[in-house]
Amino acid sequence: MLNSIFRFIKGNVDFEGSGKFPERFLNLTVRSGINLWNASPTAGGLRGSMAAGDYRKIRLTARKAGVRLKITKKRGLPFVAAKYRYRKGLLFGAAAGVALIIFLSSFVWTVEINGCENVSETRLLSTLAENGLYSGCFRNSLDTAKIKRRTLLEVPELGWLSVNLSSGKASVEVREKAKKPAVNTHQTPRNIISSADGVITGCNVRNGTLTVTRGSGVVKGAMLVSGVLATEQNTIRYVCADADIYADVNSVKEFTIPEAIKYNSLKENIAERKRFFMFNFSLPCSMAYQSFTNSAFTEKSENFILNSCAMPIGFKTETAVEIGETAVKLSASQAEKAAENRLALFEAFEKNESKTVSRDIKIKKDKNSYTCRAAYIFNENIANTVDFTVEEE
Repeated sequence: MLNSIFRFIKGNVDFEGSGKFPERFLNLTVRSGINLWNASPTAGGLRGSMAAGDYRKIRLTARKAGVRLKITKKRGLPFVAAKYRYRKGLLFGAAAGVALIIFLSSFVWTVEINGCENVSETRLLSTLAENGLYSGCFRNSLDTAKIKRRTLLEVPELGWLSVNLSSGKASVEVREKAKKPAVNTHQTPRNIISSADGVITGCNVRNGTLTVTRGSGVVKGAMLVSGVLATEQNTIRYVCADADIYADVNSVKEFTIPEAIKYNSLKENIAERKRFFMFNFSLPCSMAYQSFTNSAFTEKSENFILNSCAMPIGFKTETAVEIGETAVKLSASQAEKAAENRLALFEAFEKNESKTVSRDIKIKKDKNSYTCRAAYIFNENIANTVDFTVEEE
């Protein structure tokens, strides 16, 4: 394969020779150090192949051997170039194509991440871009060691990272840190008391002495699990109590909703601009421009796809939607819906670890507002640990 490439670059010819002493011609050719291949006898002499440059040198040898040579076929780059030497546009285009390929190969076209499990790829791509590695960056200016150090510092969940550059592709291999198991290293004895009034529904004691039973009522601050353990040898041992104690707990959420409210909403006025981008260069495709005092801005990229890879070439569409203030007076049904939405947020964020057993909502109309009162019963973990000290007599 390599020989074929070299022969094509240098150029080679197929020839036929006729005469009385073809054997002498072969001997003289070998003595002259000229490489001859595909040699075979014919009815009137021989045929073979050799480099184009060697064919010019061999004519004197052929005369000495009494052999007349004739070229039957020409191959290789010199003959192709000679054929198109008067077509300057074609040669210029080929040279420009080679220069363009060399230029484009100096950029990173795609960034591929492998090994992410819990860390978001979007977050990692954003961190890499801040440190200089992104689709369309100049690869010769990249300091991969610096990118690796900074990314590991900014994403502490990663334990190992490697950046491999291959042609126009950057492959980022990552390994996440193994999570350390939770280990209780608390040495001071402690009890578990109730954090709220409630009715016990379940107990999961891992260490300590349970002092309540399922179905019993407790008040805030009552002892649930003691850190004092009696051993089989009738001695006392002080431990760090550890347990989950679940109870049904009453809770009340009360708030007011103004009857007249103002809020920002999207209007019908939209300004859209499109740009063509290639690497870090962009060109506007439209001259339309409209600005708003308040607006919501979005940007959408449509990249060209090649072999399932997004290229750093495509169109970006910037959209601005006007935002205006809207005043509205709430009806009773609208106030009820607003209250339900607010209570849903309360349950999702403030009581996200509790289970809702029941909910009773009452809404009362006042002069310029609505008052909402929601009575809940939550089933939640009321275990609260407190340290205690032991004094020796």
